[in-house]
Amino acid sequence: MSESTPPAPSPAPTDAPIIARASSTVRNKNLLIVLMCLAMACWFAYDGFIGWPSRNNQLVDGPISTRIKDDPMYAQYLPVLTDWKGWNDSDAHTRDVMSGIAHALNTEGWKTDTDISNQKYIVIALAIATLASIVWFAHCQRRRAIAQGDTVSPSPGIIIPWQKITLVDNNRWKSMGIVTITYDIGEGPKKAKFDDYETEREPLLMILDQLAEKAVNAEFIPKDEVESGGGVGGAVGGANAQGTAGIDGPTTGNDAKTEGSRS
Repeated sequence: MSESTPPAPSPAPTDAPIIARASSTVRNKNLLIVLMCLAMACWFAYDGFIGWPSRNNQLVDGPISTRIKDDPMYAQYLPVLTDWKGWNDSDAHTRDVMSGIAHALNTEGWKTDTDISNQKYIVIALAIATLASIVWFAHCQRRRAIAQGDTVSPSPGIIIPWQKITLVDNNRWKSMGIVTITYDIGEGPKKAKFDDYETEREPLLMILDQLAEKAVNAEFIPKDEVESGGGVGGAVGGANAQGTAGIDGPTTGNDAKTEGSRS
């Protein structure tokens, strides 16, 4: 019985896209912000809705009740103590009266109605902050840059033919890892950027190599670096100036910037 020959693998397409997805640095930072907002919201919610009311009830049942019953000086507070139904089940007036008693008795750890209400307001603010941080996290995760064939897409919804790029600005590459481009696709000049903090670095460097090679109608600045082929110009613009492109320029220049400059 003869064995069947497995089919040969299909050749990889020559115009396969280069995709620089959202960077893990930005993802982890934004995820940490979401978790911090959520944790703080839970903490304040526990204090405002459970912890502090329960603590006040324990103080009423313990030291406050003992002093009112044992000391004739505080016998006037017995009716309030008798009517006390617990913090959450008492009306605002009764809680204010009991807060006054706790203050008169110098009760340590007592939380007033204002204290507890403020905790609840903070919970609302933190809930809004948590929601906003989740929305921002989702927004940042959509960031990506794609180079494929005759076009490049620096961000979702923007597709630019290489020939429509008129200016490549490398001035912020060494300090911030940003290359800004100006393009015109019939709607007037517009700007877009490539950022190695927001997107994965290695795929982005490959896209910048293609930018240097294919943006034949673009002016590259600063010109002195392009003409010398060094620094950023050697990578983004070196193809137009000398007929070669590489990633050594931006890799070396960007290593000098600090992560803190983008935080």
